[in-house]
Amino acid sequence: MNFLQLQQRLRAAGHDPFQAYAGHYDTLRGQGRAVGRSMSMCYGAWNLLIEDGRYIVTVRDLHRPARFPPDTHGPEPVVFDSEQAACEELWAIVSRLDPPGSVRAVTADELDPVAVDWLRECGWWPPATLYGNPFVATGERMSYRIAERDGRFELHLRDHGVAKLGDPVHAADDLADVTRVLLTEVGNRDAPRPQGWPRVGFRAGWAGEEDLSALRALDLAAITRAYRTECPGPPLRILAEGPDLSLVTTELVELAERGGHPLRQFVSTRESVAFGVDVRYVIRRHHEPLRYSVDRYGERENHATTVFTAEDLAPIHEYLRQRFRR
Repeated sequence: MNFLQLQQRLRAAGHDPFQAYAGHYDTLRGQGRAVGRSMSMCYGAWNLLIEDGRYIVTVRDLHRPARFPPDTHGPEPVVFDSEQAACEELWAIVSRLDPPGSVRAVTADELDPVAVDWLRECGWWPPATLYGNPFVATGERMSYRIAERDGRFELHLRDHGVAKLGDPVHAADDLADVTRVLLTEVGNRDAPRPQGWPRVGFRAGWAGEEDLSALRALDLAAITRAYRTECPGPPLRILAEGPDLSLVTTELVELAERGGHPLRQFVSTRESVAFGVDVRYVIRRHHEPLRYSVDRYGERENHATTVFTAEDLAPIHEYLRQRFRR
């Protein structure tokens, strides 16, 4: 039995296959050589590490940087001479963690067609697999899976770069409720919203029962319509303001882009736009009296310095043109 066969055996017996991890077989973890992934860890799971003909079963991180203390939580790692012996040990451990037949993976085929259309529109379709285990949505750097555990549905997020097994994002007795949260998780990140609109979202982690009830009251199509609305009502919230595009011109935006100061997608205050990544320039509209300012944030600075003010936008734009041409 190798690791992939172990995964198939865990699935067939109704155990949670994500309780075991082997970076050597992880097809989602970057594009590095397999040997470079052999010592990769999944935090919270039992790991198979492969090095120089040795097969190590451990829950500890054995390769922490020198600045961190050694990981001593959990039993001592066990070293085997063959993958089969290591996988037999993993089977003995993982098969005891939950009763046989208690865990089932929900497949993408079980999702409502409205959900599939939304995942496709947001760029999270088709979903990937890991060791033969299905996900229900896959983005550029992460995937979501749904596990039915003892009749209850759990939504789990899987980071492709830093594998971690922890508490679900959301759990409910009804697959439809979990699907609603899945649509918001994807919509928070990649809903097709025009530039200038605020960022909106629903965070299951901070949602109270009132927010969850409001979400349950929406059908799946209503959730997708909310993300297509500039300023939707509850349960979605405005998480960040969109840039006020009336403060800029297309020519200024293009010049800033060429000069390495791209227009930022979101801003912290209304009636403002921001340019740049490390060094930022922010145009703000003020009232009583009406005027405009340019604030500059240096690299890693959270406090702005006002560097230019004017009564109309023309000199503001000219000031920034000079900065962006440098």
